[in-house]
Amino acid sequence: MNNFMITRLLALVAFVAMMSSCNEDFLERYPQDEISDAVYWTTEKDLENYVNGLYDILPSYRGYAPKYAWENGTDNMIGDDRGVSMINDRIWNMDGDAPASSSTWNGGYDNLRKINYFLEQKDKVGEDVLANASTQHYIGEALFFRAWVNFDLLKSFGGVPYIDKVLGTESEELYTTRMGRNEFAQKIIEDLDEAIQKLQWSGNGPAAVSMRITKEAALGFKTRVALFEGSWEYYHDKHDTPFNAEGQNGASFLNQAIDASQELMGYLGENIYSTDYRTLFNQDHYYDIPSVLLYREYLPSDGIGHRWWNYNGAGGGGIGLTKSLVDDYLMADGTPIEMSVDYQGDERLELVVAGRDPRLAQTIYHPGQGTLGEIIGSSYEGTAPGITSTITYYKCSTGYFCYKGVAPQDAVYSGSPAGQGLIYLRYGEVLLANAEAKAILGTITQSDLDQTINVLRGRVGMAPLDMAVVASWGGDYQKRYPNESNLINEIRRERRVELAMEGQRFDDLRRWASLDQLIGWVPRGAKGQQYLDYANSPEGQSVGYSLSPADIYTDSNGYLLPIGHRSDFQEGGTGFVFSAERDYLSAIPRAQIVLYQEKGGVSLAQNPNWN
Repeated sequence: MNNFMITRLLALVAFVAMMSSCNEDFLERYPQDEISDAVYWTTEKDLENYVNGLYDILPSYRGYAPKYAWENGTDNMIGDDRGVSMINDRIWNMDGDAPASSSTWNGGYDNLRKINYFLEQKDKVGEDVLANASTQHYIGEALFFRAWVNFDLLKSFGGVPYIDKVLGTESEELYTTRMGRNEFAQKIIEDLDEAIQKLQWSGNGPAAVSMRITKEAALGFKTRVALFEGSWEYYHDKHDTPFNAEGQNGASFLNQAIDASQELMGYLGENIYSTDYRTLFNQDHYYDIPSVLLYREYLPSDGIGHRWWNYNGAGGGGIGLTKSLVDDYLMADGTPIEMSVDYQGDERLELVVAGRDPRLAQTIYHPGQGTLGEIIGSSYEGTAPGITSTITYYKCSTGYFCYKGVAPQDAVYSGSPAGQGLIYLRYGEVLLANAEAKAILGTITQSDLDQTINVLRGRVGMAPLDMAVVASWGGDYQKRYPNESNLINEIRRERRVELAMEGQRFDDLRRWASLDQLIGWVPRGAKGQQYLDYANSPEGQSVGYSLSPADIYTDSNGYLLPIGHRSDFQEGGTGFVFSAERDYLSAIPRAQIVLYQEKGGVSLAQNPNWN
C-alpha cells in the first residue's frame, strides 16, 4: 500500500479519536489513551494526517457502482427502470413536495464542520511550522475541499447559509439566512484563490505525492466553478428564469474562468494525453499523465478496489448510450451527419462509426472491436450487446454499449476487485471551458479555438473547428439549441462529445437554462432490427443469442425504446416530465426550514415553486 493510502487510513483513525475525545479535563490532565487538541496540533505531520482524512469528501465508486454511469438519467445515458429511478431521485418530482431531509445538505454541512475545524486549529502548530511551504500546501488542500463542498451545495440549492467557522449550540451564526448565490459563489472563488497561492505545482513538495491536490487541480477547479456560475448567471438572466442571480449577467465569473484557464494553459501548453482517447480512461495510475489534474487510485491487492465492470464492462446493468448522444458526433471532416453525403446511416453499429469523429468508435462498442467476450474478459461470446439479457451486467437496453473506460484485461473481469483509477478533473475540460467562456462573452477568435478545441481534435485526427465555416452553415444544419449561434452550438457539442459520461451533462444543461428541452423527450437507442437479424444468424445462434420482436420496443423508425415497457416512454408518450419553473434547483429540506424557524427564529427561504 502506498504511503498516501496508509496516511489516509491513519488520519481517519486520528480524526475519529480526536473528534470524539472528552471535553472535560480531569485535574487538568489530558487523557492518556485519546488524542486531544492540546497535544495533537504540534507538527506539520499532524496537519498532513488530518487533511488526508478529508480526501474521502471526493466522490468514489466502490462495490458494483458503475464508473461511467454518473450521467444515467440524462440525454446521454439511459437504462430501463433503473434509469427512470435515477431521474426521479435527481429532479423529476411530480408533486413538487420538498423532501424532509437531504443527504447533500446534511453531508455538506458535516464536511464543512470538519474542514473549518482544521482551519481554526492549524495555527496551534506555531509560526515556524506555518512558515513551511509544505504546511501552507496542506492548508491550501483544506481550502480546496471547502470550495468543493460549497460548490456541491451551490449546484444543488443555489445560495445557502455560509459557514466558515466551527459553530456550537449557542453560536449566533448557527441559524442564518441564505446568502445570495452570486456572493456565495464568490466565497468559493476566494477559497480557491487562496488555495492556488498556497498549493505547489505537481512534482514539488507534497504535490509530488500521487493523488494529492496540486496547484494545477485548484486552477482547473476554479475554471469549472467560474464557468458554471458565470454561464448560469448569464443564461438564467437572459431567459429571465426564477433562478437568476439578482440581475447579475455572469461576466465577472466568466472572466475569472478565462484567467484561471489561461494560467493553466500557460503552464501546460498543449501537454495533453497523446495516446488514443479511450486508453486515457482505463488506466490504473495517472501520476505520470500531466493532463489528469485530480484523480483517485485503487489498490485491489490491498482490498481497495471496485467491481464497476459488472455494469460498465458489459452493458451497464441495463444502461446504454442514447441516440441523442451518438447523433451529436460529427463526421471526421467536421461536418454534422445531417449535412454529410458520406454519412452511411445507422442500420448497423459498424456503419454508425464509419467516417465519424474517432472518439465515437472509442466511446461505443461496435463489432469491429471483436466479441464482447474478448473485450470484457467474460464468457459472453457474441458481437452484439444483450438487449434483454437476464444477466444484468450483459444487458444494454439502448444497443449502444459504453466502451469508454473499459479495460480489456481478463484479470479485471475474473471476479476479483479491479483497480482502474477515477478521473475527477482533466486538462481537456479546462480547454473547453476557456473556449466557451470567451464565446459567451463574444471575444473568441480563431486563434483561441486553435489553442483549445482544436488541440483536442488534433489529438484524435479530427478536422479543426473553423469559425467561418461554422458560421456559414444553414439549410440542413440542425441546431440543438435554436436560440444560440452556430458557434455556441458547436462548442457545446464538442464539450458533450469530449466529456461524455464524465458526469458533466446534467450540470451543463442546468447552467445553460436548457433542461426544459427534455420536457416530453422519449429516449431512443440504436436500430433494433440489427439485433433481431443477429439473433437469427448462424453466429448469433452459435452463441445462444436470443431475441424476438416481442422482446423489444421500437418506434415507427425502428429505433429501440429502452423504457418502452412503460406507456409514457413509448412513441407519442409523455416522456420526461419537468417543471421549468422549479426543477433547476433542489428543494431546501423541510426539516431545516422548520428547525431554523423554531430554534433560531429565522426564515430559511424555500427555492422557487417547491411546496
